[in-house]
Amino acid sequence: MSNHRATLEAIKRTRAARRLMAQKNDPSISCRREFRREETNQVVEFCLFDREGRRVARGNAVLLDYSPHGAKIGHVRFDEGFWPDGEFSVSMRITGGQFEGVHAHGLPLRFATTSASLAIRFDALYVKL
Repeated sequence: MSNHRATLEAIKRTRAARRLMAQKNDPSISCRREFRREETNQVVEFCLFDREGRRVARGNAVLLDYSPHGAKIGHVRFDEGFWPDGEFSVSMRITGGQFEGVHAHGLPLRFATTSASLAIRFDALYVKL
């Protein structure tokens, strides 16, 4: 069995998948995303914070896609600092386009070295009015 298939089968056995299947009564959709990702190409400023809330890095990146639960930033460039070697959180602010002024805070989910990208799960999302 391929790694992808094994991962899908493991997801189907989770409590969240069982809850979705019970709600939707359709096991074939239990592994699909709850919300569709919207692709974009907007510049964001970001900061990385350590466990104690101290800023350890700052830079800019491109917002590649987003959904109500998270986002993926890519082409990361640091103005100062570097990737922390322990737990950290991410704060970002969109600096232009139709979503200018939107701020988000979240936790990293995974890195992709090919495009220097980082997937983020939001724990706070707000707009500065």
